[in-house]
Amino acid sequence: MEWLKTNYERAVLGFAILALLVSSGLIISNVNSFPAQFAGRDSSKPKDNAIKPYPSETLTAASSVVKGPPNWLVHDGSLLVSRPYVLKEDENGGNTLIDPTESPEPLHPPLTNSWLIDNSLAYWERDIKEQDPDEDRFSNLEEFLAGTNPRDKNSVPPYFTKLQLLKFISKPFRLIFTGSPDDGQTFTINTKDLKTSTQFLEKGHLIKGTPYKVVGYEKKMAVENEIEKDVSELTIENTEDGRKIVLVARKEANDPTSFGEFRYLYDGSKFTVKKEDEFTLAPETDRKYKLIDISEGEALIQDRKTKEQHKIPQVK
Repeated sequence: MEWLKTNYERAVLGFAILALLVSSGLIISNVNSFPAQFAGRDSSKPKDNAIKPYPSETLTAASSVVKGPPNWLVHDGSLLVSRPYVLKEDENGGNTLIDPTESPEPLHPPLTNSWLIDNSLAYWERDIKEQDPDEDRFSNLEEFLAGTNPRDKNSVPPYFTKLQLLKFISKPFRLIFTGSPDDGQTFTINTKDLKTSTQFLEKGHLIKGTPYKVVGYEKKMAVENEIEKDVSELTIENTEDGRKIVLVARKEANDPTSFGEFRYLYDGSKFTVKKEDEFTLAPETDRKYKLIDISEGEALIQDRKTKEQHKIPQVK
């Protein structure tokens, strides 16, 4: 111990030399083990960059999630995410914040907010009524009015709802009933152009130069501007096809061979149909419709399968 005190510097130097020798031995030992540690990591071999196939089940599941409706359209909110709101312009030019799930006021009338939400439609977009998400050529508005699914192209409104009457094509009937001089015994018939003489006919008689015969008569009077007016009706029948026409005294009637010019919005086509004729609408070519009546303002068609009648308004 006395020696350590008198030779302190030598002792420290000896310990330092000993520590250096131990460290050097450890380094030499690790260097000698490097070849064994990296034997399986030969950098001279080319890397395998081939893309491994992804499990098909995982891809199928992910695809179904992507194709499904987004789940963030309607929610109760969370700590960091608010419920969805729509900023709508009000009557005074200002903006009102509307919660579509709670507000009784529809954002896009007549579409209801609940219908838009239930069908995962973008109720915040202004043209939502005109959009066609399932690409079946029917707008969201048409699907709503028909009660069909706007996201299923196999669920479509009736195709006749795409029909518009463009023009009523008719010409005046040539025959005019001018009255009954003996209260229903005989009837006077003139032609519109007055190129033939007046005919005096009884029931059952054929009108000369036409396929029509007189089959019925009903005496009627009406007051117009405090003056009594004869509005009696004479019924005549076409002996070739059985069609009947009612002629009002001294009033022109329309020729039964009238036509309707239609526009079909489904494919943009135009076509003309004669009254009483049948027609079809693509793509439902196996279903037939009949034009049973037409006038200025609207046409009346009948589904030949269901016998239902539908009014087709004339576009302004």
